[in-house]
Amino acid sequence: MAKKKKKQADPRFELVALYKNFVTAKGELPQSIKALMKYGKIELKEFKSHFKNLEELETALVLWYFKKADDLLQSDKEAESWNQKDRHTAFLYLLIEQASNDDIFLNEFVEAKRASPSFMKHFIMTLNAQHFGSLSSSGLTSEVFEKIGLNPKKSALTNHAMSVLWFYAFDKTTDKQDTDAFIEKTSDLLFRLTDTSTLTSIFDLGKFMVTRKNTAFSWN
Repeated sequence: MAKKKKKQADPRFELVALYKNFVTAKGELPQSIKALMKYGKIELKEFKSHFKNLEELETALVLWYFKKADDLLQSDKEAESWNQKDRHTAFLYLLIEQASNDDIFLNEFVEAKRASPSFMKHFIMTLNAQHFGSLSSSGLTSEVFEKIGLNPKKSALTNHAMSVLWFYAFDKTTDKQDTDAFIEKTSDLLFRLTDTSTLTSIFDLGKFMVTRKNTAFSWN
């Protein structure tokens, strides 16, 4: 019987790991590709074969938490019978669980990046362009949005997940109790709001970003 070939590690994730190691070791974010390449002793050509620039790598880094959480929830057969609110809430808890191993790094990263309009715009655009099953929505949407392929509620769910991750990064309470409260209270409010057709039609936080999905990075 032929031996099963071992699945090779995704080289993009290796660069993500390098970035995390850089921040952990130096206590600051790399300011250029050159700085990261020097630290990891790798060539620029290798980096460019996977990411266009440093900002795309940084976007992919955070997006990885979302992908892992989505993969876990989609593989849970029991979750298939849950209503959308329960599935969304479960996804949020899985999301912070994936990030929990990187608490120190994530705090440093978010502290630096939340003040960067360029990164935030690029990340939100890329996040909204993804097709995570856990963040999908078949809820009501306006005829105008349907014509251009937008789903305001999906955008609301996606941006809500991002806000939870950002909140988690700065939560200093014991066992992240404030994050738990934030998830429960904001999820309840979100679904109360988006259950009305009027607010659904204007809840399009990422609508202009979704239309640029063809240029967005994806882990798939």
